[in-house]
Amino acid sequence: MLISVPLSERCAALHSNECIEFGRVLKGEVLEHLKVHGPMTAQVNDSVFHRKINYALAGISGSGLFEPEAHGLKPAAIFSACWRGYCVTYAIEDGRLVMTKVSMGFSREDEMRAKVGRGPTLFGVLARREGQRGFWNYNSLHERVAFTGGLLLAHGFIEQLYVHMGFHPAWKYRDVRELLFEDGHLRDEFDRSVEVEQVRVRFAGQPLKPDLSEGKARVMEWIEQCFSLDYRRSR
Repeated sequence: MLISVPLSERCAALHSNECIEFGRVLKGEVLEHLKVHGPMTAQVNDSVFHRKINYALAGISGSGLFEPEAHGLKPAAIFSACWRGYCVTYAIEDGRLVMTKVSMGFSREDEMRAKVGRGPTLFGVLARREGQRGFWNYNSLHERVAFTGGLLLAHGFIEQLYVHMGFHPAWKYRDVRELLFEDGHLRDEFDRSVEVEQVRVRFAGQPLKPDLSEGKARVMEWIEQCFSLDYRRSR
């Protein structure tokens, strides 16, 4: 089973962009930001602890991962490195995918409630925060995740491929693993490091992002295609 690069060949060498608010692409605002301020901040990836390594979650092909809204939570973007307002820590334990931590930005109202111990709960857990600013953390979780599909786990980011925007795609890492799940059970695992190296070679020398002079439609295509963590698996 081979990985199909999740972008078209025209965009496969481009870096993903961050431009969401609660998971929605803010096309106009992002384009205006790019025109006025230039590049936006690289985004915080979810992570998966597996085989004693903390991997970045760099690709998703399936359904069933954690979604705050499904639990009555409304994440708020509190800093530019996480426009969606939350990040999740997963782990593989005894062949199952579990969620161990959720870090989330709160609205002003939720934050005021959280400060007096009345904030929104997740699986009966109240969020805590270290210091006066930053994410509120739901720690010490151990919730099974009924995910079915594939995940790309990535480790060893190649600094020369850094772009000051968005999620880092899998092909920008040296160590890439594809894990296949059925209802949260790990069914198979593949080392895709050689394949992503071939992708890097294939697009060597190409620009990592489009120039604004290429026009709004081109930039918007880049934003939409490159922000998604979706990838396609060949059957």
